[in-house]
Amino acid sequence: MMDSLKKFVPQNGNQAFWLSFIICLLGCCVILFVISPITGLSKNFGAGNDGYIQLARSIVAGDGYVFEKGGSPVFHRPPLYPFFLVPVALFPEHLQRYVIVIPQSILVGFIGMMIFRIAKQLYNKNVAVTALLLFLVNPWVYWNAKNPMTSILQTFLYLFFAYFAAIELLDVFGLLKEKLKYGFIVRGIIIGLTGASLALSHAAMLAVVFIFTFILFITALCKSTKHLLAMLIMVMVTVCLIAPWTYRNWVVFNRFIPVSGGGGLDYFNGNMHWTGIEAEPRRRSEDFIDASFRIMGIEGTEKTLTHWKGFIDIKLEELANRKMIEHIKEHPALFIKKLVLNAIEYYFPAFVKPFLAVKVITAEKWALSVFYLFLWIMAIAGIFSNWRIGLFLLAGIILYAVWYFPFATFITHSLYNLGTIPFLCILSATGIVFLFSKIFNLQSLS
Repeated sequence: MMDSLKKFVPQNGNQAFWLSFIICLLGCCVILFVISPITGLSKNFGAGNDGYIQLARSIVAGDGYVFEKGGSPVFHRPPLYPFFLVPVALFPEHLQRYVIVIPQSILVGFIGMMIFRIAKQLYNKNVAVTALLLFLVNPWVYWNAKNPMTSILQTFLYLFFAYFAAIELLDVFGLLKEKLKYGFIVRGIIIGLTGASLALSHAAMLAVVFIFTFILFITALCKSTKHLLAMLIMVMVTVCLIAPWTYRNWVVFNRFIPVSGGGGLDYFNGNMHWTGIEAEPRRRSEDFIDASFRIMGIEGTEKTLTHWKGFIDIKLEELANRKMIEHIKEHPALFIKKLVLNAIEYYFPAFVKPFLAVKVITAEKWALSVFYLFLWIMAIAGIFSNWRIGLFLLAGIILYAVWYFPFATFITHSLYNLGTIPFLCILSATGIVFLFSKIFNLQSLS
């Protein structure tokens, strides 16, 4: 029996891709064809999908970048994911619920492949296999894969962007064991292409791309100027790919919006989530957006002023952004308090109950908290086992996560933190293999 099980253990990145793809496809099918009929859940995309599939349907119908025919142009949803969903939107609406799992499962396949390859390059095959299994036993991967939300695409793009950027960074410091196959121009194009795609998948990712670019440029300037060619190519490609959408926003709204808006509203949505941040936080019977309008002094409701959780009127967007800046300047201590609470809730939503405005903790939040607590405990052991590589991976987690902390982190199903999970799984796998080797006196990680 053990020999039969060993056949399913991937030996390389390609096998990791197929294992991840098949398991994701099967997992989504179980949810849609077994769990859904029994529980009544997930019969359709629902009202909480943020309107990405609606944008894709409008694009296919030739109605423009709107949620429905004749609707207002949209500025709070970035363009890449709706265009990614265009092939799905070509199918009849009653089939789209099922067709979407195919491209999403392909992305999960590539994520699994990269987890395996990165872990094997940094450590060994035991860590690679363990990291992949930790990722694949995460049920929220499949919950996200069946929904038209950006988390799977963002995770895929961040993993590839961070991987190629890290290789370039290590090459600058002369730490790569093998010579890179491609020249500076090709490497610059790859990093720029993945970086621009990542930025166009979510507005928060623009900051991620900017920080990576800044780090790469400064290190190349100080350590190895010959790498500046790759950096310049990367910047040119990134700017050229983002600029058309920025120009579209300028033409349509007469505003400089590089990717998408919505920051101010999300900021106050997050404020209303906690006690002690606003004088009158969210009430039990109150929607987050309605509560945010109340504290900002905006007359109206979610139904009258927003569409798919974003403002219809660009002027209200600007008002919310101004009030956000004012709030941060006037209450820096409260802003820091919110950052800390959001950072904890990001992985451990069940542990912040005393600070919630509406003290409701679901079974899912407990499951998330327990699962990620285990991963983080093992990750700490992984950092201890090899702190140089461990801190490098930890930096990859922080650089993705930190840009969400000023806003609203309470979205369920690991929607916001899924992009950090591949690196967290690698660190956790390192800790598991390290502890296992110490207990049973087996071969170390090296």
